Amino acid sequence: MNKTAQLAIIVVIAALSYGVWHYQDQLPFIGGGNGEAQDTKKPQRPPQNVIVSAVMNMALPRTITAIGTAKANESVVITSKVSGKISNLDFGEGQKVKVGKLLVQLDDTELRANLTESEAARDNAQKLYDRALKLYATRNVAKAQVDLLLSELQASEAAVSANKARISDYRIVAPFSGVLGFREVSVGSLVQPGDVITTLDDMDTIKVDFDLPESYIADASPGQKFSAKNVAYRDRVFEGVVNTISTRVNESTRTVRVRGAVPNDKGLLKPGMFLSVELQVSVDEDALVVSEEAITLTISGPIVYRVVDGKAVRTPVEIGRRIRGFAEILNGLDEGNEVIVEGLQKVKDGAPVQTSASIKTSEAS
Repeated sequence: MNKTAQLAIIVVIAALSYGVWHYQDQLPFIGGGNGEAQDTKKPQRPPQNVIVSAVMNMALPRTITAIGTAKANESVVITSKVSGKISNLDFGEGQKVKVGKLLVQLDDTELRANLTESEAARDNAQKLYDRALKLYATRNVAKAQVDLLLSELQASEAAVSANKARISDYRIVAPFSGVLGFREVSVGSLVQPGDVITTLDDMDTIKVDFDLPESYIADASPGQKFSAKNVAYRDRVFEGVVNTISTRVNESTRTVRVRGAVPNDKGLLKPGMFLSVELQVSVDEDALVVSEEAITLTISGPIVYRVVDGKAVRTPVEIGRRIRGFAEILNGLDEGNEVIVEGLQKVKDGAPVQTSASIKTSEAS
């Protein structure tokens, strides 16, 4: 077959195809039968049922987030001031103790013997002095002798006091009320100054230290409330109050240290815990908010669908803070606008919608 014949066949096929396309409504096997034109208009979809919520004003706190560390209100490592052998341990691990409670008794047998000896010497010096005073009253003893006996009496009294002080060093007591940690020694152990015996922490109140960028110094002040969370208690929020703000800014990090206090009556928080802190610095009384469920995140930014005259209208918005299921609207909506919070999956811009329910913003979350 030559090229002319091939070209002729192509032209015929193209002509037939155009004819079929042009007269398709009149062809019974394409247009719908009997040569009658078929209505090509698609049936309209019924309006999509949606639930809407009104944009509203509400008081919205302005907060600063930071990372905090829990610390005991008071904390100390219990050690000995002197070398000695432990004769008695009067505490248990994890025990709550009161201030002044005896924890450890070191062997003080030799010291008590020294105390008895010094007390006997003091008593004898007292008798000699009293006798000299009576004799001096009758001029039977010189004033110099009385003074000498007085100085000996005072020296003996000082010796007694010194021995009592040494004995007190062999008694280790709780310096404040708190909870004891692990016991690191046993009865009979020989301890040296600085050896760890146990730890004592006052955890009825927990200190929380966290750092704020220096740009927030003007927003923070003692007395402000803050909340703290820990991963161990995901559904628990611990409320606290700022006590102190450091007088210095860290030159390396350009942050200022803030210290607050959190009541810890149940002992849930432990020293060293990691805490996520939110510090409330102010409250916007008339912030414009909408339920977070109404917001859809897109490549071009967050949007909502307003309901206007029974149709969904795609509306870009600028959002600010988020709190408890609400999102602050900085731009794009006005108070009273109705936005779709449920049924967004099938909603398109300009599509008709049927409002089946309308709920308050406070209920949308």
